Amino acid sequence: MKRIFLLVLLLLIVKLMQGCQHNNDEEPVILESAASIDVFDFAFIKKAPEATESHDLEEVIKVYFNENDSSQDKGFAIDIEEGHVFINTGMGSRGVRTSIEQPLEVSQIKGVIDILHKHHIQDWQEDYTFENPDSYQDGYGWQLWLQFKDGTVEKHKGSGTNPDKVTPDNFDDFAKELHEFMDEKINDE
Repeated sequence: MKRIFLLVLLLLIVKLMQGCQHNNDEEPVILESAASIDVFDFAFIKKAPEATESHDLEEVIKVYFNENDSSQDKGFAIDIEEGHVFINTGMGSRGVRTSIEQPLEVSQIKGVIDILHKHHIQDWQEDYTFENPDSYQDGYGWQLWLQFKDGTVEKHKGSGTNPDKVTPDNFDDFAKELHEFMDEKINDE
């Protein structure tokens, strides 16, 4: 009885092994593994772990900022270490989508850090959307993501029908200064 059981088990194992081998004419299936994802690439920034502790703003290496309403979508992604800027960006399922293949080379981009300091963005709440959760399907939305040298990300966002209710008190000044800074840098290059 044991021999029959072992024989059946051996045959089953052989059949399973044959089924696992793929035909050389077929393309092998490559599964995305966490080890193959570069969380320092804007395209995969959504896979980066969230910061669980406070970081000094001097450790910021990447900034993603986007504002949108029903008429326009204004965003950019800044790689401070490389001095690169992507314009007309949006957030996809894995990370930042760019409308241009090559980033713009921008000098003295570290001035972004001064703007972050000046407006005390680390004192901002993580999410301002909860003011009226039923109203955020249409209207206005914004996101600010900071990636630090250790790969972690700090996120701030808000969305709703009334921009004044889904933004920090100093948001308009921050957004205006950041957009002016970026416009100046992009137009100078």
